Amino acid sequence: MYCKPLSLLLASLLVGCGGGGGESSSNSSNGSNSTTMQTLSIMAKYKDGCGNETPASDAALLIHNSDYSNKEIIYADTNGKLTYTTTKANQTLSIIMRGDDDKVNGINPIYLTTYIDQPIVDMGSFYQNTKSIVDCQCQSFDVKVNVPNRINDIGRGRVSGAESTGNINNNLGYTNFTDALVCKDSTGSWPLISTLIDYNSPEQAFAAVIPDISAITETNADLESTVVNINSNDNEANKQVSTVIDGKYLLINSAYNSFGDVYGFVTDSIDFYSVAAYKFEAIYDIPDVEDAFLWNIATENSTNLNKTFDLTLPEMDYISLFNILVSESGQYDLSYVNNMDYVTVGIDATYENEALLSWMLYAPVSGEVPKIENIDLSAFISEGTLETSVDNITMYIDAQGYDGIDGYQDFMINKPEQSVENNILDKWSKFDAVYFEMTISNSEATNYSGQSQSSKVLKKQNENEVARNVLDKFFAKKNL
Repeated sequence: MYCKPLSLLLASLLVGCGGGGGESSSNSSNGSNSTTMQTLSIMAKYKDGCGNETPASDAALLIHNSDYSNKEIIYADTNGKLTYTTTKANQTLSIIMRGDDDKVNGINPIYLTTYIDQPIVDMGSFYQNTKSIVDCQCQSFDVKVNVPNRINDIGRGRVSGAESTGNINNNLGYTNFTDALVCKDSTGSWPLISTLIDYNSPEQAFAAVIPDISAITETNADLESTVVNINSNDNEANKQVSTVIDGKYLLINSAYNSFGDVYGFVTDSIDFYSVAAYKFEAIYDIPDVEDAFLWNIATENSTNLNKTFDLTLPEMDYISLFNILVSESGQYDLSYVNNMDYVTVGIDATYENEALLSWMLYAPVSGEVPKIENIDLSAFISEGTLETSVDNITMYIDAQGYDGIDGYQDFMINKPEQSVENNILDKWSKFDAVYFEMTISNSEATNYSGQSQSSKVLKKQNENEVARNVLDKFFAKKNL
């Protein structure tokens, strides 16, 4: 994992130099041999923006040698099923999906996920979320939301659950939401939509949950807020609360830099509340990097709002994570950070903000820097095909941990059961992460000619909005 000009980075990823030779010596173990044969199985599926699932018959499984070169390639059957039988208890492997029906600039995107020392178990369903709404039934709606308790005040309206929010027009005692794009879910039903309108002097928030937005044009925000008490070890931490209903993160509201209140809303259909404290730091002084930021978060899921949430942010500076990204060899160790179970590393190479290559690796919190340059994708895409189209590359790395999980292997064994529905279980209910991301444009990566100051100034002016988008992006990567 190392930062270098885009052309070299893509070349090393797409046409690996490791080949398919025998096992190589390495500090990374692929598990102990035994006389008992064990089978790893995966059901690879695509999931679009409205939840429709399609078997990924184009998926493949790369079985790696200990130096990350390809030992074997296994292709999915027509149902998207991948199986691999071995005497090992663990195996380093990659799942590759090619997005045959979702071309970007005429190219089938490459989605690659690598697991170091994956336990040989049934991994269940593996989803690649395409976010496509091409096959969804979508419609734009207008709805007026009245706030009877604040008819003389103008609030700030927000909407959750829609594909796009459209336009929001705040007025005395009501908010108009117009041209909100909503798509039916995989059952053919309109999804839950929530609107939240908050006020100052005094601070209050009111909400409406709309089960079927096609059936109404006007409603009242009759859910009154409950202030959520959040303590953090960092006085400048931002706060956010989501009210989870029917598996959907709705009524999302934030308070920045510890100012203002955040709210939960009590309804009969509540699943749980997702309560978070987080710190966002934009970083402007990394040479040849267009944008970079560090993001620390502590979360707790609970059905009880009548309590104080003590959320301790994990402490780590970006240098520790950056050094792993730019390292060509050697060891790394993030185990000194409390409560961390695993590390993820990723690269997103994009054309006009659409992914052409998306790669993520799961790894222990300490070990040898993986030799990802040895991963060979030449069986799936020719040399140089992506290089001429990519205009931005984003690299990210984060350390993550759950109170109810004990280390990397425990996480990998239990990962198949992780879901929104299970997030309230003790195993998954408390979560911490430190996330670092940096973006290099094609011209900067190729020429290494310096920083883009105009984009840095713009980003500095919009840090709160960037922070909120990062939060959404982060949970989307976790499929939560």
